[in-house]
Amino acid sequence: MNAQVYYRRWRPGRFEDLVGQEPVARTLKQAIARNRIAHAYLFCGPRGTGKTSTARILAKAANCLSPQDGEPCNRCRLCLAVNEGRALDLVEIDAASNRGIDEVRSIREKVHYAPAEGRYKVYVLDEAHMLTDAAADALLKTLEEPPAHIIFILATTDPQKLAPTIVSRCQRYDFRRLEVEAMAGMLARICQSEGIQADPLALRAISRSADGSMRDAESLLEQAATSFGSPLTQEQVRLLLGLADDERVRVLVGQMLQAQVPEALATLSAIASEGLSLRQLHRQMVDEVRDLLLVKAGARQMASQPEEVTKEQTQLLQATSMERLLYTLRQLGQVTFRPEAPPTLALELAVIEAAQGKAASQAAPAVAAPSPTAARRPAVESRSAARPAVPPPSTHQERPAPIQGQSTPPPAGPRPPAPPGAEPPTAASDGATPEERLRARWGEIVRSLERRKGRRYYLGPLLKDCKQYRLEDGTLFLEFAHQSHMERIQEEMDTPEGRRQFMDTITKAVGLPSPPKLELIAPTTSQRMDKGSRSPLVQAALSMGGRIIDETEEKDDDE
Repeated sequence: MNAQVYYRRWRPGRFEDLVGQEPVARTLKQAIARNRIAHAYLFCGPRGTGKTSTARILAKAANCLSPQDGEPCNRCRLCLAVNEGRALDLVEIDAASNRGIDEVRSIREKVHYAPAEGRYKVYVLDEAHMLTDAAADALLKTLEEPPAHIIFILATTDPQKLAPTIVSRCQRYDFRRLEVEAMAGMLARICQSEGIQADPLALRAISRSADGSMRDAESLLEQAATSFGSPLTQEQVRLLLGLADDERVRVLVGQMLQAQVPEALATLSAIASEGLSLRQLHRQMVDEVRDLLLVKAGARQMASQPEEVTKEQTQLLQATSMERLLYTLRQLGQVTFRPEAPPTLALELAVIEAAQGKAASQAAPAVAAPSPTAARRPAVESRSAARPAVPPPSTHQERPAPIQGQSTPPPAGPRPPAPPGAEPPTAASDGATPEERLRARWGEIVRSLERRKGRRYYLGPLLKDCKQYRLEDGTLFLEFAHQSHMERIQEEMDTPEGRRQFMDTITKAVGLPSPPKLELIAPTTSQRMDKGSRSPLVQAALSMGGRIIDETEEKDDDE
């Protein structure tokens, strides 16, 4: 007979054995001890945090023949039946594969039968959010008023997908992601019982890779023990998980923060050449910068690094500003690994972007602030310096200032369209207000979005239909001539990609500190009637005595 894997062998058997879920365990123990058992429970939380194990403990404690302060005794025949997986009064259902209305009808028919051995019959629905809408509706009445001998326990990793009517009928318990120290302590106890000598740093590395899941941590420990035996070292765990050495990651992050681009790229290339997981390396870099940020902010106790490591980082933090750390963390947070790109490209771009941000922030204070009387002088001088030495001809006439809500007239001569993927226009320090920049740069904004496609439509052609635009109190108002174009822009603004492209372009072109709010204005009835009355077909009909009763705008079918 095959031996049980670690996560099954070391499954918690009592509430006090639950790792990192003390509030949940304490509340359920009190409910059992005071005989205040609810008819329905909802256990929510990430995978591997003990939801199903807690459901089994609750089922044992509710039926235990000799409970002890709310804990199951684990010695009576009913507790042993649950531990051995042969309890008739514990029914576990995988709602991911039994999600239809027929399965729920079967439950509704069976709940009326009395328990076989204990006082309660316990139904555990794992991944309850996978139930279909019809199945959830069929379960509502039974879940609200089940027979007195029935306990429902719903476990889910995604409670947002559950209907509010289901949630409102249950007592909800949220299981939190486990901390690194708590998991490392549990792994140390497992190693002691299994006769494995393990380096505490190796157990910490396993716990950090498990991402808050005790089940994943136990599986990784068993895999490492099977591969390398005892003693288990940190280097062996890194080799198994594809992790880079913490010191090398610390060096790489330090080179990024100090704008040492060649050195940082060389370190990154050396790590990648060893065949280590670049996704794991990215995660290690994020964790390292986060720890630096926490130490810089005075929250040293929240950092996941040992105390001696955070002390070594003091010298680096003295030469690094909080803004620099935030900028680097944002750059790392935008890393996306794409299969069609070279493996290291995403991290190389993040390294270079972070280093350039450092250089720019260091160079910025060297520029002296202009005096109030000469606030607009640098921009004027720069424009005049770009002009040729020969004076313009006397016949030159300056273009009139644009009227509010109208686009700036284009310059004389044809202007080439923006190429695909063109960068959006950037606001210059010309002393103009955001409203003035919007009017002056609207044509450039539209051209830069001509080849930017959202989920279904190109943004630039739709914006050409915008006849009125203004920026007031952080809100951008756009009025369209056609209802269909406004609806399509609204559809693209409802998608993250389309809204990001449009808002990034507007923010950069106008020079706003943050994206504005957006208000779309539909064309008025009079505008639509005026447009329709100018049509030759409508004019011909009117000349023959016809009259306009109602107008329905024709939509282009270009989807």
